[in-house]
Amino acid sequence: MRKRLQSLDTVKSKIMSMSGKTVRMYVCRGRKAVKIYSGVIENAFPSVFVVRITENTAGLMPCLSYSYNDVLCGEVQIDEVG
Repeated sequence: MRKRLQSLDTVKSKIMSMSGKTVRMYVCRGRKAVKIYSGVIENAFPSVFVVRITENTAGLMPCLSYSYNDVLCGEVQIDEVG
């Protein structure tokens, strides 16, 4: 289990404040595999948030959803672009 550096409420408020903004996401896929996506945070719901991918990647869904717990545990890192 990974160490929590922030509270869940802090993560939620940070992501909700980035709603509608362009972000770069680093998603850990296991065994040192990291995927990097660029997208816009479309919606922030109480349990999950939805990111619309702006880059055209073959075989990728146009929208991805993640829970705030993924960010809290470090599986997903989000940086605001610009």
